[in-house]
Amino acid sequence: MKIIVSLIATTAILFLTAFTQFSSDTVQNSEAPKVIAVKFHADWCGSCKAMVSTFKNLQNKHDGEDILFVELNFTNKTTGHQANLLANALGLSKTVEENKGTGFILLVDGKNKKVLKRLTKEQSLKEMSKELRANL
Repeated sequence: MKIIVSLIATTAILFLTAFTQFSSDTVQNSEAPKVIAVKFHADWCGSCKAMVSTFKNLQNKHDGEDILFVELNFTNKTTGHQANLLANALGLSKTVEENKGTGFILLVDGKNKKVLKRLTKEQSLKEMSKELRANL
């Protein structure tokens, strides 16, 4: 019985050591995004509906790059309030205030929070991806 307890304790210590190291590495390797791709969305917006798959495909195409993909949902009062809270937490309140409406994606500089480019449904995934890479 003493051997089993000792084995369990040793396993727990090894697990905690590995988990702590993994968590520490993950936090230390995190960088601020170079670009924030912000989708202004509302469920009732036709342009938004047209861009749902494009935004997901853009995110998949740029997986692993220093880009933060964020959707601000202005469908109703509740989601709009949450969108404003998120924008405030990301330092994008002024950007949201200056860019009323939905149905577009803004590429925002991750450091100074200035708008780099506005993407719309008229652009193809390839064109959007090109703009995103040009602003990295």
